[in-house]
Amino acid sequence: MQTRPEAILVVDDDPFVLGMLKEMLEGAGYAVVTAGNGEEAVAIWEVAKGAVGLIISDMNMPGMDGIELIRKIRETDAGIPIMILTVNDQISVALSAIRGGADDYVLKDENIYETLLLSVEKVLEKHRLQTENRRLLSDLGRKNAALE
Repeated sequence: MQTRPEAILVVDDDPFVLGMLKEMLEGAGYAVVTAGNGEEAVAIWEVAKGAVGLIISDMNMPGMDGIELIRKIRETDAGIPIMILTVNDQISVALSAIRGGADDYVLKDENIYETLLLSVEKVLEKHRLQTENRRLLSDLGRKNAALE
């Protein structure tokens, strides 16, 4: 069973791309909050972190890039799923994003509609399963302690 986050925070410095991503995700039934750069995204995150269940960020932005944004967000929430988008198809960029803490990496190419929505579903399901596993392990630990 997949649950949708209250909102997805989408970050991109290109207003056209930001609007396209917002329309695409809203068309798939997601609530979307947008930010035009990393600094704005951090400010939104600090206010709305309880309502945001996924962050999708462009990799290359002026000021704070996608990797720096991941580091900043991870300072206060290690568990929030974060995806990186980029036009750069070099494997080194993908590795940099994943090693930097991204849960997934999606190319901005002619297949973005299919790949982005599939990746969003995959990342959210993985996050849901990890959360459920932590809850079950905690319950099991309490029950074992009570039995002892």
